[in-house]
Amino acid sequence: MMRSATLILTLQTSLYLAACGDSGGRAGTASASDTASASVTLSSAGDTDTSTSQPTTGAAESTTGSATGSTTGSTTDPAKFDLGGGGTTTAPADPGCTKVDFLFVIDNSASMEDNQAALVASFPGFIAAIKATLGASNDYHVMVVDSDGDGRCKQPCNKADVQVAKFCAAADFAACDAQLSACDLTRGAGVVHPVGLYASNTACPIAGGSRYMRSDEPDLQGTFACVATVGTAGDPSERPMNGMTEALSPALTGPGGCNEGFLRDDAILVITFISDDPKYEDEGAPQTWYDAVVAAKQGDNEAIVVTGLIPQPLAGCVGAGMAGDINGAHWDEFIGLWGERGIKGSVCEPDYAPFFAKAVAIIDETCDNFTPPG
Repeated sequence: MMRSATLILTLQTSLYLAACGDSGGRAGTASASDTASASVTLSSAGDTDTSTSQPTTGAAESTTGSATGSTTGSTTDPAKFDLGGGGTTTAPADPGCTKVDFLFVIDNSASMEDNQAALVASFPGFIAAIKATLGASNDYHVMVVDSDGDGRCKQPCNKADVQVAKFCAAADFAACDAQLSACDLTRGAGVVHPVGLYASNTACPIAGGSRYMRSDEPDLQGTFACVATVGTAGDPSERPMNGMTEALSPALTGPGGCNEGFLRDDAILVITFISDDPKYEDEGAPQTWYDAVVAAKQGDNEAIVVTGLIPQPLAGCVGAGMAGDINGAHWDEFIGLWGERGIKGSVCEPDYAPFFAKAVAIIDETCDNFTPPG
C-alpha cells in the first residue's frame, strides 16, 4: 500500500510530440489514457526488417499514415508528480525494501527523438518520488540500454552503404569516428557513449567506471540525460525485448560481463521500456521474454515491476496502417503477464509524469511485499 509520504514535485517541460513516426511510417495522436488491453497470443517474428523510412537530415521523420499527431504539451504548464496530500514530504511509515535496480530500455530508431526528450524530462520527478515514497531505499542502480540489434553505428563507416551514410557520415556528428568498445557495440550492454543523430554523442561521465549509475552518482539527473539520449541512428528493426533480456542475461551480468554488478538478488527489479514501433521485430514471444526476466531474478516474479510506454491503438497512438502492423500487441501481452505489476502507457503522450506517478505506487507495493533471498 502507499505509505504516508506526500509529495508534489513539479518539473518544467518543454515537450512537443508530433506524429509518432518511425520505421514503417508511424503516426499517432496523444491521448490521456488507454484502459483497454489487446487480447492476442503472438508467435515469434522473423529477422526480416521491413522498415524503409529513415530520415536523412535533422528534421523529424515524415510518415505516410493518415493519423496525425497533436501537440498537447505546453512550455508553461508544468507536469506534476502528485502522490496525495498537499505540501510537505513526511517520513515513510515503514522502511520497505532497501535496494532497487532500474533498467530503462529505449528505442533508438528514427522517430524517437521526442519520446527520449519526454523520458529525460520525466526522470527527475520520478526519482524524487521514488526517494520520498520508499524512504529508506537510497540504494539503487540505474542502467540504460537501447533496442539496436546492430550496434550504435556500423564501424568502420561504409559510405557506400546508403543507410549507414545517412547516420554515420552526416556532417553534424562523427559517430563512426567515436572510440567505441566491444560493450558499446553489444545490444543489452549499458549505454555509456551514445552516438548518432540526435544522440548526446559523448562519453557520459558515470562515476566508478561501470555501465550503470548508482544512487550516489554526483549528477544523477544530468548523467541519465546523457545516457538516455541514445539518438535515432539505431537499426530500424527495433528489438527492445531482446535488449531487455540480453541486459539481464548471465553473459552480461555475470563476472567479466559488460553489466557486471548491476543486477542484485536482494533488490527488486524495475524495467521500463519505450518504443513506438508498430511492427513485431523482436525475436521470441511474450512468454519467453517473461521467463527470461524471471530467471534473471532467480525465479522470483514478485520482485519485478514492468512498465511499458508503447503504441495504444484505442487511444489513437498507432502506426500508419502498413501491412504487418500490430501496434504493440506483443508488448501489451508481455506487460499483461505481470498482472498488477505490469503497467502500460501511451508512448504518444507529450508528458510521461502521470505514467511514472502510477508506477511509483506499484513499485512501493512491490517493495512492501519483497523478501530478499536468504
